[in-house]
Amino acid sequence: MPRLTQAPDLIRVSALHGYIELIESKLVNPDILLSHVGLDRKQLQDANSFVQYQQLIQLLETTAKELNLPYFGLELGRWQSLNILGSVGYLVGNCDTLELALKNLTKYYHIHQNSADLLLEVDQNYVKLSFLVRSSLKVSVYHGADLALSVGVNLLKKLTDDQIKLHRLELPHSCNENPSVYRQALGQVPVFNCAHTAVVFEKKYLKLAIKNSDKQLFSILSQQLGLIQNTKRENISDHVEVMIKQYLLHEEFGVNLVAEKLSMSTRSLQRHLTKHGTTFRELVDDVRCHLAHQYLTESSLSLSNISDILSFSNYSEFTRSFKRWYGIPPRDYRKFHSH
Repeated sequence: MPRLTQAPDLIRVSALHGYIELIESKLVNPDILLSHVGLDRKQLQDANSFVQYQQLIQLLETTAKELNLPYFGLELGRWQSLNILGSVGYLVGNCDTLELALKNLTKYYHIHQNSADLLLEVDQNYVKLSFLVRSSLKVSVYHGADLALSVGVNLLKKLTDDQIKLHRLELPHSCNENPSVYRQALGQVPVFNCAHTAVVFEKKYLKLAIKNSDKQLFSILSQQLGLIQNTKRENISDHVEVMIKQYLLHEEFGVNLVAEKLSMSTRSLQRHLTKHGTTFRELVDDVRCHLAHQYLTESSLSLSNISDILSFSNYSEFTRSFKRWYGIPPRDYRKFHSH
């Protein structure tokens, strides 16, 4: 079974910016919905306070169900802007170029939320910005993925003054309703059943200048955030977990590759993991366990495809591992969670 995290997975209350207004615009009392997940209106008024990420996901899911709004996460994301990221958002908005903005966003994102990572991957022609949830949540992340994608698309458009043209949008869940709603909200229909929530665009857009950026303000904010940087979680297993998710399908995947990506020797990496009470093999097992649950409950991927995505050598190996994690075969697990 997945490891238990030692600290709660937190996110800024600002991630719910616009929630009260959006719910009230539908002539519904938001206080009732907030109380369902142990929150109240007063907590949402302090943008610098934190809530558990699981509470946010539960609130999105409860709201979507109670108001019969299957795309609530998508809708809420349209109410938000760079301001939800606090000082990180101001820093990003005062960078010279989109490239510098995204590098700083991924560098300091943990200050806004310590339960997910943003990964920036650049190849010869394309850039991919991915949103990876770290924690093992006991609730669906369906609406959370929609919210993250909506916020990401709006952020890129606002940073570039709507000059950017997105090549592809990706979501880790299936499309259970009318996909045209995504086109209306995001400008295009995402590719569903993907490994992660992600935005892909051509590399040339990284050079786009950010209008009205202030170099002096950027310098001040960089110094301030640099002082906060030491609040970043130092647990090496967290960083290894991100690398595992990113390179699980790589043909050379293994502890040597991950150590290389972290600029460490394999022996040093293994020593650090042992110090934190785990091993590389256990972390791979944890990541596969979490992702298997996600793909089986939220995507329409076939069992064999899920086995391949999780880099099992064959379907039988996947089934054996899954029964060890959850006590039943993956096919039965999907049937149980489909009700």
